[in-house]
Amino acid sequence: PTRRYPQVAELLGRWLADRLPAEAKGFTWTSINVNCNYAAAVHRDNGNFGPSFIKAFGDFTGGELDYWPEDAREGDVKDLPKKEKQSFDLGKGLVLFNGNCGHAVQPFEGSRYSLVY
Repeated sequence: PTRRYPQVAELLGRWLADRLPAEAKGFTWTSINVNCNYAAAVHRDNGNFGPSFIKAFGDFTGGELDYWPEDAREGDVKDLPKKEKQSFDLGKGLVLFNGNCGHAVQPFEGSRYSLVY
């Protein structure tokens, strides 16, 4: 789709660049994932080259990002201690996280879209 509609990727890239906090102005990305009504179960991304920014949009409730920043990436991701997770309301702003560490999306109601860079 990027080759067929390069302006869409350019627009999404500009959207992020215009909203990056000052300390992250040098942030780069190699892909943009566009999700619609997707509540990912707890998982670790495979092969990310660096951190990711994520933001959610739409008319929805719930759908927070659960994230285990201290995940040692050993053992079954489903066994990560609940007390060590952090939760972020992605509807309120951009969140920077390491997708190679455990993360999930809480259940939600409504229409939820997300962008992951």
